[in-house]
Amino acid sequence: MNTQIQSTLHTSFYIFLLFFLHICTLCFAQVRLQKILVNGKEISVAKRPISLTAGANDLILEFTSEKRDSITYLYRLKGLETSWIATKYPVARYQDLTGGAYTFEIKSLIDKKLISTSKIGIIKKKAFWNEIWFIPAIILYALVVIGVGIYLFLLYDFRQKLRMQSVRNQIAADLHDEVGSNLNSIAIFVEILRKNAPANMLPILEKIIENSTESVSLMQDTVWTINPKNDSIYKLFDRMNSFASQLLAGKDIAFDFSVRADLKKINFTMDQRKSVYLIYKEAINNIVKHAEATKVNVTIDWLKDTLEILIEDNGRGFDTSTNFEGNGLHNFKERALESDIGLIIESEKEKGTRIKMSVEP
Repeated sequence: MNTQIQSTLHTSFYIFLLFFLHICTLCFAQVRLQKILVNGKEISVAKRPISLTAGANDLILEFTSEKRDSITYLYRLKGLETSWIATKYPVARYQDLTGGAYTFEIKSLIDKKLISTSKIGIIKKKAFWNEIWFIPAIILYALVVIGVGIYLFLLYDFRQKLRMQSVRNQIAADLHDEVGSNLNSIAIFVEILRKNAPANMLPILEKIIENSTESVSLMQDTVWTINPKNDSIYKLFDRMNSFASQLLAGKDIAFDFSVRADLKKINFTMDQRKSVYLIYKEAINNIVKHAEATKVNVTIDWLKDTLEILIEDNGRGFDTSTNFEGNGLHNFKERALESDIGLIIESEKEKGTRIKMSVEP
């Protein structure tokens, strides 16, 4: 009887011991990491925490599996996921992780009872384009490139202008020294010939002198226009005023020159400056030669982003359709068209003539 009781006690003790060991195993067991694959290549599982480069875009974590049909695994990546993901296989895969620190957690359950757990730290380096300084650096780089580009363009433009000014100075000097000298010589030689020439030759010599004088005047106007020193709009209007004042005063014609525009915001090109002056000069010459006027008004005004130059006289006027060629006005439209200058010519017999130039600086 005693032997049977002892055997029963021993059996109960062994059952209790086995049950106790099983409970301890469930309480302290951990899921072990078995394999790590980064971009398809296996790395060591011994190093903790797992360190990933910025280019590691595919991470696979495999753990030891329990050989039981009823087991379930739960895992999550803290820092990326908040809820647990359930699976029958102890494998987790993450792609395109951003840089930062994470904690991978995995649990194994049997019949909803926790039997093991494990935590692993994961640190991934940030790509340089994700760094906080990257966007400001790109903006700064773009600004530097743009700034250098603008500087080089302005430097090139400045050098081109200096080169152009040098060429213009050279042309003006050559015209003044060589062409002007030759034209003056022609006029002097013709004047000498006229003193001893027969009467039938005098009209021809007079014509040569007249053409030479006009050529000298035109050459001087061209030299004045080309010279960079005369690029100022103030000098243009001063020359226009001076030319008309001297010419009209010699013919006892009253003259008024009025500038109402703000010249600070006006800048003509060289072609515009030349054409405006030559048209103006031709108009004043025609008034002196043909208009029989007693008064001339020149008004310069700024209207609707356009500079308007108005030349008026109270002369006998003319019919523009019949006398256009005779007054030499065909040159006006040719010069105006070449320099994109608006030109209106109005004339009425015995009431005078109006010539208006419109220039968009």
